[in-house]
Amino acid sequence: MVLLATTWGQTALGLVASVLVGRWLGPSALGLIALNLGLAGLLMAALMPGFNRAHLKRLAEGQDAGRCLGTMLAIQSALAALLCAAVALAWALGVRAGDGAVASVFVFMLGAQLAGKLGDVFLQVFLARQWVLPHGAVLLGARAARLVATLVILAWHPSVTWIAATFTLEAVGSAIAAAALLARAYAIRPRRPTAASLHGYWDYARPFLVTTPISLVQDSVDRFLVGRWAGLTAAGHYHVARGLWEVLAGLVAPPGLMLFTRLSSLYAVRTPEGDREARAVFFRGLDKLLFVSTAVALALWALGAVVIEALYGPSFTPAADTLRILILAALVGSVVNPYTTVLQAQDEVARFVPVSLLRLGVYLLALAFFVGGAAGLPDAWAPSGDAGAAIARLVLSLFPAWVYVRWTRELAGIPFYRRTLVYFAGFALGVVVFHGTAWGLAASGAPRAADVLAGVAGGLAYAVWLSQTHPEAAAHLRYFAGVLRAPLRGS
Repeated sequence: MVLLATTWGQTALGLVASVLVGRWLGPSALGLIALNLGLAGLLMAALMPGFNRAHLKRLAEGQDAGRCLGTMLAIQSALAALLCAAVALAWALGVRAGDGAVASVFVFMLGAQLAGKLGDVFLQVFLARQWVLPHGAVLLGARAARLVATLVILAWHPSVTWIAATFTLEAVGSAIAAAALLARAYAIRPRRPTAASLHGYWDYARPFLVTTPISLVQDSVDRFLVGRWAGLTAAGHYHVARGLWEVLAGLVAPPGLMLFTRLSSLYAVRTPEGDREARAVFFRGLDKLLFVSTAVALALWALGAVVIEALYGPSFTPAADTLRILILAALVGSVVNPYTTVLQAQDEVARFVPVSLLRLGVYLLALAFFVGGAAGLPDAWAPSGDAGAAIARLVLSLFPAWVYVRWTRELAGIPFYRRTLVYFAGFALGVVVFHGTAWGLAASGAPRAADVLAGVAGGLAYAVWLSQTHPEAAAHLRYFAGVLRAPLRGS
């Protein structure tokens, strides 16, 4: 819950900064930031961050934290130096586009990505040791500093270039704070890497050298192509929709990190008892994750348009349809991603290599088909632009989810969780009730007020469904209420 609060806190602060930029500078400015953020993300694929997962796994296994820090810093610094040299060479050869402002935005975005990767080297020590409070303090403090810097820039010298610089400020600040906190509070400092430590990282990370760059390309190419093919306004809408989508997608990340570290320790030495405990941990965690993520997904589906219009203004309202498509992709991910985590904890990452290459091809074809109206079909049949990119991401989430479930069943005895269908049926019921109620209230002349009332009706329908079909729904409510009350009791 602390990790979730940190993730949502970061998202909320980032959303406030995004709202301010959108209000002051308009959709095109947000589109320019999104375009260069996507381009920098594509280049960061060259850093082969599969080593990051190896770093977290070795820490979770109980290896010396200082040695792990030194090993990962050596690897990441070498890769970052190579990337910077390649970018500088390309720049000298004239491989660039746009005016000075566009180039400056790109430089700041790339700097933010590089500093963020170095900061992750230190931050993952907190996660592996489950020191979640200092981890959250570092991340939230850095994001708050970016928000303050954004306010200062917009008040005194509004400029998209200086707004981009705040992303670098956040990344550098979190890296410095994490390193200083580890050294002073926990006496953990980087130690010289050894041949054995480097080999250990390399041995685990080799499959990730293919799969993780592909994942980074998949994460960034949609932002880039929407800006290139559909224009900066569509890119701004997509940036807003993805920002709100990350509220839901962020639900999966904290449990996924804790699940990975726990399963890594259980699977380090395979025993029947350990496998039984791993299955129990997996199903308990997945059920609680679906209990929260499905309810939040329904709330975002109903109130997304209200939130977007209230925060960004009527010019951003088209982003609501894009957000709803992304919500479906996030729901699929909340089920699929835990299964891939089991495979990673069992050192079965090599299985992902051919699948990742195939997924990338399918995703690029889907983007080419939808983004920019390449489908050649009316918008009513095949959404284009930012909505088309969301459709492509839904395709990416679905393909090939069934393979991961089959592998997990074969290797860990963990089958498909059938209660997932109960949650998804409740979500579908809530959506139907929401739209039916909204349609009935549309004649009131206040569509956003109708959305709120219809959202309440949809939420009640979902709650009634779950109470009648899920025998542990009431127990989950008591569990989360107790977790939320714990900080108030000083636990």
